[in-house]
Amino acid sequence: MDRYYWMYKAPRMSKPYLNGVENFISVAEANRVNNGSRSISCPCNNCKNFLSFIDTGEIEYHLLHDGFVPNYTCWSRHGESLLDCSTSSNNLHSNENTFNNDSYLDDDDHHSNECNDNFNEMFDDMETNMGADEQEKLHRLFDEAETPLYKGSRFMKLDVVLKLLNLKLKHGWSDKSFTSLLELLHDLFPEDNGLPISTYQAKKLMCPMGLEVERIHACPNNCMLFRKEFENKHNCVSCGASRYKRKKDSDEVDDDVTKNGPPAKMLWYLPIIPRLKRLFSNENEAKLLCWHSEERVIDGKLRHVADSPQWRNIDNKYPEFGNEMRNIRFGLSSDGINPFGNMSSRHSTWPVLLCIYNLPPWLCMKRKYIMMSLLIQGPTHDMSYSRKCWCS
Repeated sequence: MDRYYWMYKAPRMSKPYLNGVENFISVAEANRVNNGSRSISCPCNNCKNFLSFIDTGEIEYHLLHDGFVPNYTCWSRHGESLLDCSTSSNNLHSNENTFNNDSYLDDDDHHSNECNDNFNEMFDDMETNMGADEQEKLHRLFDEAETPLYKGSRFMKLDVVLKLLNLKLKHGWSDKSFTSLLELLHDLFPEDNGLPISTYQAKKLMCPMGLEVERIHACPNNCMLFRKEFENKHNCVSCGASRYKRKKDSDEVDDDVTKNGPPAKMLWYLPIIPRLKRLFSNENEAKLLCWHSEERVIDGKLRHVADSPQWRNIDNKYPEFGNEMRNIRFGLSSDGINPFGNMSSRHSTWPVLLCIYNLPPWLCMKRKYIMMSLLIQGPTHDMSYSRKCWCS
């Protein structure tokens, strides 16, 4: 039976809804055991996956009393991936003849081709506070989401590309092998199909509004970053080392730093301001970012970072910053990791992560709200040049 129907259309005391809730509890319990977690997040319309409970009976009561949070047909917080979700493939072994009437068939037909990836919710969030260029890209993405893969196809172009990219990520396919697959599928489908024929085209189709990444050159001896007033320098102002990979230091250099070959070292910077703008453009997320000021219980007990003396010290030292509750308080953490899973390898990559302390304590460390701001690539790079000169 269509998952959308029993979750949001069927009465909560009906057999399809009760069977569906029972099925959800079993899926969530299996995911808890698989992850080794103690509790399960509750997807009811009040908890909205923000609160977790150890007792599954409590979650079942919430779902029967309040129903599911809107647009949660893909149980992504309970072990399902977008690839595995299907709103029309769930067989709950219920008596479907009970609902075999015209109104049910109309609803089923209406949602049979509905995408599970919450595109509408994503588009609504992105449509706020945009410039003209981004608005144009967004509407182009709308058009792609409603364009069939080929004439007469029941699959949408954007949906197919998303599922293929999920497969690529899940199974670790290389870009080259994925491009070969796209070329083969493009030849197998009818001539008028709109399937991309390269990995680059597929990513551009799915991410027309992707966040930019800045590549900042660094001194090979970790002395400085070539940014701000040093952006056009060819040599380190501290040790004199060249910023480029060159066989001979005596080779001539062009005034345009982009024409002198690859850098000796590089820092990848992912700007955080555009991501904060997108968080504040969503009404629910903006409310959460003000939780520390509007909803935190102030009773002298230490429950949140905002209850600490250091938080008050910063407010006293910078009163203008502290008086604006929308100002973001970040926590920074970093450590070297081996991205290839080989513990004996000397390769070490350093991600620099930011967590948002404005949020409720149960959300501060959730993956959704942790931002990777810097990526220092290996094998011999380290944090020293970031510590020395990033704040310069």
